[in-house]
Amino acid sequence: MSIQNDLDKLNDDIAAWDKSDLKDLRGELNSLGVQHRRNSPSKISLQKVLKSRLRKRSGLIDRISYVMPRHAIFLHKVVSKGHPITNPRQAKEWYSPVVDRNIPKLADIVAEGGGNLIINNLDIR
Repeated sequence: MSIQNDLDKLNDDIAAWDKSDLKDLRGELNSLGVQHRRNSPSKISLQKVLKSRLRKRSGLIDRISYVMPRHAIFLHKVVSKGHPITNPRQAKEWYSPVVDRNIPKLADIVAEGGGNLIINNLDIR
């Protein structure tokens, strides 16, 4: 295999993980009963506006970013305008539990893919 094939496979595996993680994040929002309300200042529901971005450097994905409105973090931390962090309402932790649960699979993908890149492209002289 060539280096480019190894990079492409690793990038494809990371992108597939990202797509799966994003689906799990949206599923977690749904399971917690997070719904868009007509009187919300946001025009679009959180499930629809939640996106991810993959950044490549030197042909390899090196960053996964999640793009979300600010109120998504407030929902996770139970903080909002007029409700301080000492608020007695229950947190809807939708982000950290999902990512924490999925991160080991990403670590395995990166470890195996990086190892394959090195092993398949050893140059013995």
